[in-house]
Amino acid sequence: MALNSAREGLLLWYHSVLPVVFPFLFLSSLAIRLVSAEDMPKILTRPFTRLFGCSAYGAFVIPAGFLCGFPMGAKLTGDLYRDGKITREEALRLFGFANNLSPGFIVSYLAAEQMQQPALAGCFLLQILGAAFLYGWTQGWPHHVHQRPTPPQTPPCHEKVSFSLIDDCIYGAMESALRLGAYILLFAILSGAITQATPLSNPAILLFASSIEVTNGIRLLAASSLSAGGKYVAVSALAAFGGFSALAQSAGIAHMDKEMLLNYIKSRVIITLLSILISIVLFLLLQAMH
Repeated sequence: MALNSAREGLLLWYHSVLPVVFPFLFLSSLAIRLVSAEDMPKILTRPFTRLFGCSAYGAFVIPAGFLCGFPMGAKLTGDLYRDGKITREEALRLFGFANNLSPGFIVSYLAAEQMQQPALAGCFLLQILGAAFLYGWTQGWPHHVHQRPTPPQTPPCHEKVSFSLIDDCIYGAMESALRLGAYILLFAILSGAITQATPLSNPAILLFASSIEVTNGIRLLAASSLSAGGKYVAVSALAAFGGFSALAQSAGIAHMDKEMLLNYIKSRVIITLLSILISIVLFLLLQAMH
């Protein structure tokens, strides 16, 4: 059982995570080293700075965190904070909402493959990513009213493209990718052990087992005996939370301290509750339309 779970975890990392994550880790690391806030096109950063009350560097994190999947938003936020390019207050806010499942995963795996409801992909996107978007917007509201955060004063970026810089970025990206693989392997074994050892017919145990790792958890919920409404709400809540594996990956790869971790957990819980509320409203509307 442990061997099969480990094999599945490694295959997930090798086939689905590594090809996407490694190029992103490398390119984002290179961009952070080479590009200053002043170099970022205002036409790209202005919508995010106005909506979320963030700095130009924060505007770089937000689309990446919403498009690239766990734990890329947390990784970028942690890197920018350690490099002194965003404040601690802004890092805490970005950790809270700019770290989510990717739209591609939600549309293809969750809606089409597991729930077998591709027509509802837009609803799933709204109640999962929409909840994170809404939370991020409300957290940035004081900065809409007053002023956006001013990044710490850092020396101008004078780094140039060189083999040494590329080598550093490759090493950092490979180290992060391998760490993600270790997290995935560990939680795949844990998820497999709990699935085999507990009766998933109990709803409480089912919800706990599915929350260990989001990919396997969505599969468990979709194949369960829950009602259609129960599955609809449960998978959305799990996808919004991300599972304990994504939480551990995000905390580890971003080097969160205790305050950051507690704030991140609080934010994910609030986003999950918002997702549940939106899911219930949308499900009732869909039922009424039929």
